[in-house]
Amino acid sequence: MKFTMVTKEKSGWSARASWYDEAGNRKRKLKTGFPTKKAALEWERQYIESHAGRPADADTMTVHQLLIAYIEACKLRGRAANTIRGYEDCAALLDRELGPVPISKLNRISVETAYANLRKAKSKKGTPLRRGTIAYAHRVLKAACNYAIDSKLMQSNPCNKAILPQDVEPFCASVIKADDARTILEILPNYDGQLYLVILLCVIYGLRRGEALGLRWADIDFDNDTITISGQYTYGEKGKPIWVPTLKTSSSHRVVYLVPYLKDVLLAVRKAFPRDRIVQYVCELDGKLPSPNAITRRWYTFRAKYGYDKVRIHDLRHSAAMMMIQGGADLNTVKNVLGHTKIETTQRYLHEDFDTAAAASKRVIEGIFPTLPKDDATAEN
Repeated sequence: MKFTMVTKEKSGWSARASWYDEAGNRKRKLKTGFPTKKAALEWERQYIESHAGRPADADTMTVHQLLIAYIEACKLRGRAANTIRGYEDCAALLDRELGPVPISKLNRISVETAYANLRKAKSKKGTPLRRGTIAYAHRVLKAACNYAIDSKLMQSNPCNKAILPQDVEPFCASVIKADDARTILEILPNYDGQLYLVILLCVIYGLRRGEALGLRWADIDFDNDTITISGQYTYGEKGKPIWVPTLKTSSSHRVVYLVPYLKDVLLAVRKAFPRDRIVQYVCELDGKLPSPNAITRRWYTFRAKYGYDKVRIHDLRHSAAMMMIQGGADLNTVKNVLGHTKIETTQRYLHEDFDTAAAASKRVIEGIFPTLPKDDATAEN
């Protein structure tokens, strides 16, 4: 049910919109200064149309309350505990600038101002917040606003066109080449056999840290030469390491080819176990599986000793993708091996690999001018 009222005043026309919300409470809104009666009536019509039937708290809910509601909804959808902790960290960042702001007042300017202020803030380590951190918070806020739109709490998403601040020195992954990978894999077996298995899986298949640690013997089919990536070893709600049958995205569930080299390594590892020991995880060499953070610390010690100080375990995933592309694998194959949801995510590796991109361009020219000498094809304009 709605009510309309348009009146003529000295300064022009005014309109008073009146409607009932979802709970049956009557709401009113007055706006003045319209140049014509038609303009006042049009505003009134649009306002009532967009507000009638909205939840009772649509005008009072704050960004802080929305983020809490969104994170709780994500928990109900079964998002991983690690993901939820990431969302909560983002919510804490956003609360600094936008927490008390009513979502009805949220707009592009307030969002961009908040991001600019966060860019000047410090992280827990005392360093400036990276653009990637703010971009993560932006994605969470954008998703929360979409959730609010679906719940009829908002009409549009102020994050859609918001511009993110740029890094003065953009972060670049420390990608290793095949020669470095070979050196690392030759040293690690005698240095730390357990770390070796984790790094080997990350280098060959681009597995994430939790995927490598969570790989079970039951996931490996030695007869058909396949490995099924079906879970990860991560941190649960209480902060304790736990294996979960969920991955980062639905596309992360995948089956990859068990390469002969890795097959030989794994068979040797399995054969070395005492017959009376039941081992569930591939990387479980000393009777228990190390926590994700523990394996990262061991990698830090190794990389500092052998000159790979800037290479993170996750950089090995990037490295695997680059080596696959350089080896001639098509993007869709790399996408499936890495478990990417979108091909655009995989395409960035081709853009970062100048040599491969240059070779691809050369093949295009050779296809257009097949009679040209190979060395002159790329010189033709």
